[in-house]
Amino acid sequence: MTYPPQQPTRPTHIPAYADVCLQALVEHNLGDKLSLGGAFALLHYLDYRATYDVDAWWHSSTTAQEKRQVIEAIEQALGTVGQVRRRSFGDVVSIELATEQKKKVFSFQIAERSAQLQPSVSAQWTNVLLDSFSDLLASKMTALVQRGAARDFRDIYAVCQAGLATPWQCWQLWQQRQQLAGDEADFEWAKIALNSHLERIEQYRPLATISDSEQYQQAALVRTWYRTEFLHEHLA
Repeated sequence: MTYPPQQPTRPTHIPAYADVCLQALVEHNLGDKLSLGGAFALLHYLDYRATYDVDAWWHSSTTAQEKRQVIEAIEQALGTVGQVRRRSFGDVVSIELATEQKKKVFSFQIAERSAQLQPSVSAQWTNVLLDSFSDLLASKMTALVQRGAARDFRDIYAVCQAGLATPWQCWQLWQQRQQLAGDEADFEWAKIALNSHLERIEQYRPLATISDSEQYQQAALVRTWYRTEFLHEHLA
């Protein structure tokens, strides 16, 4: 068991336009004004699937002026390859790239952080900060409980199957993040929510409707694992 994993490494599955944005941040000495998170950051520890967008958190010390500089640097970089628009919702700003048909092909989203378990680390291959593995896993657990998208289930399953964490460690990190953010860490409620998400996915895509044998076997394995192992984990 390797927990947390060794130093992060450059993913092979880098979104087509992410490198353009990161290079712009480095060139403007803004790589320490935010910390990469989400699926893209998780690929630095477990490079197992492609992702098409970038999520990040503002660093706690980043000023309003520095935030504007970061946003403008990303907009200018993406503006060289397509149409760019900025959207804000809640505490999130989303810089989006669209094709000539006005279809969104990439987004770089940055949010205010409500809790951080450990300091951010260097991404190693570029001068940009990256969330710690603990924070990435805690955030992914929060997404699993609150949103419960199919990719959230696959991500946690992949992390555990790779031996990077156990179900108990996943739940423990979720609990720590909830407490640090000032939110209730109701373990039993969280399991009920997760079970509801799983039932929704099963209703939307029953195993019987999956014709591809490899996808069928993978979906069956993931769903069975959650039913028989993950949802039966207990915190002290």
